Amino acid sequence: MASPVYLFTGFLDSGKTTLIKDTLSDPQFMEGVSRTLIICLEQGEVEYDEKFLEEHHAQIEYIDDAAALTKEKMHELDVIYHPAQVFIEWNGTLPVPDLILNEMPDFWPLVQILTPVDASTFNTFMGPLRQMMYEQIRYSDTVICNRCTPETSGSMLRGNIKAINRRAQIYYEGNFGEQVELKDGGLPFDINAKVIDIKDDDYGLWYMDAVEDPAKYDGKEIILRGYYADNIPGYKQTFILGRQAMVCCANDTSLCGITVTGVKIQEMKKGDWIEVQGKLKKIPMENGGETVVLYANRVARYQKPAEVFVTFS
Repeated sequence: MASPVYLFTGFLDSGKTTLIKDTLSDPQFMEGVSRTLIICLEQGEVEYDEKFLEEHHAQIEYIDDAAALTKEKMHELDVIYHPAQVFIEWNGTLPVPDLILNEMPDFWPLVQILTPVDASTFNTFMGPLRQMMYEQIRYSDTVICNRCTPETSGSMLRGNIKAINRRAQIYYEGNFGEQVELKDGGLPFDINAKVIDIKDDDYGLWYMDAVEDPAKYDGKEIILRGYYADNIPGYKQTFILGRQAMVCCANDTSLCGITVTGVKIQEMKKGDWIEVQGKLKKIPMENGGETVVLYANRVARYQKPAEVFVTFS
């Protein structure tokens, strides 16, 4: 029988061990699980004591060199421990290898990637250590922002995480694992205004909020500023307006784009900076989700901003 594998990524002391211990202590998650194998590639301040492991039917294997975690090693550990499930505590200084992401053996399928993030240091790390943070978050299914306080910028956390990995689910916790409501969970613009005017510095926050909850903007009048990013084949009055978000460096960006319709696109060319006013309409997507389209009633040229990349703070 296959043993599901859960990968825990994140920086040293971001809370990986604590998250694993909390998971082992969750009766609902552990129901029916006879044995857990923890493969630990990094040791921080929080440790696994023998009494805790014994009480939770868990065994641990320490591996100093990530390259040693091969398919052969996995088979060897499976024979030794016969685990019902496997937790891998990854080294936060290393990217996750393709072996774990795409080539796990059939007897150890990867089912979930979880990443704890220390909210108190996140903004600092996103500067000099952005590439390393990117590697820890880019494949995550769930990101847990811990050590949050009421003053923690939820919009900054969410914006930066979503720029790296749009599909990640994000949770906010306090110092002791409790869920918290962040005071600045609101947005820096009035969503109930007659016309929502999205300034250059706020485009990223608006875009991520619209992606997460398109119904919130259905029927809203809005002003957006961006550049003519692309045509849509077969449509003569429709184009993609957007801004670029820096993923890990200036050479690695992703487009935060929205479909605009009702425009004479023959009067514009790709790369032009444009201000568009119109009404947003929620529409279904082929994958079953929803998005918003901007039905324009006014289009004007716009001065390219000094900072072309969107920010999330």
